[in-house]
Amino acid sequence: MDLSFFVKSISLDDDNRIVVVAGDAVKDQLSNMEYRKQAKELLKKLLGDKFVKLEISSVSARVTTTEGTADECKKTIEGELNKYVQLAAQFMNNMSNMKQD
Repeated sequence: MDLSFFVKSISLDDDNRIVVVAGDAVKDQLSNMEYRKQAKELLKKLLGDKFVKLEISSVSARVTTTEGTADECKKTIEGELNKYVQLAAQFMNNMSNMKQD
């Protein structure tokens, strides 16, 4: 399992906002208000005072950061997403092993 299962792309737009386009596996979560709150809180915690704003649509999330920090924050977000993918893969592997026992 890799990041592309959950995220189609991560890029910077013309205004230097970080745009995360969701994969089909998670698009439904983007309309969930509780998920949106959790995502915002996680980004605030992860980026600290570099976080400015989160905008979520039905297919993507756009993160505004303080001027001059977009590249750094994009790398931080990518790293964190990769950690979550590894945890998800490990969880699925453990569940598979439990079914075999």
